[in-house]
Amino acid sequence: MSILSLINAALQKHGWLIARLPSDDEERAAQLVELLVEDNADGRARRHTLHPWLWYERPVRERFEGQDCCLTVEGPIYRSRDGTGYPLGSQLRTEFGWLDLTPEETNAIADEVRSAIDLTLLRWFTRPDMADRQLPSRQSRERYFDDDVARNLILSATPPTASMEQDAHAN
Repeated sequence: MSILSLINAALQKHGWLIARLPSDDEERAAQLVELLVEDNADGRARRHTLHPWLWYERPVRERFEGQDCCLTVEGPIYRSRDGTGYPLGSQLRTEFGWLDLTPEETNAIADEVRSAIDLTLLRWFTRPDMADRQLPSRQSRERYFDDDVARNLILSATPPTASMEQDAHAN
């Protein structure tokens, strides 16, 4: 059985169907589908994460989401005559409304946002109280153990609730 058949079988189980898929993407797509259709908190979190990427007419290249504002960079990326890559544009959402940005404006604001993110993250990373937790490479999660530790940290820092899993942004 081909991987496309396996993907279609998995999707059909959930009422979905893929008609065509490039052969070099088949294995990764099958893995992604299996993760998306998990009927548990992980599957719900993945579906929630992807939901905003489906709102736009153009492919979403990047999203920078703050508390009150969001910048959605639209692709694909095209090269200018000088070789600089430009997205097709972006849409900036605020509590006051929406703003469409040109490709050039999008590159400028995305660079500013990335710089602000870098400054904030590096400030946290270099805090003295974080020194003993700094590692030279990403450490894999032992889901059973690490998730339990995280849930216990959450419970010890917050008042009791009816359910540990919160889908506050699901709608």
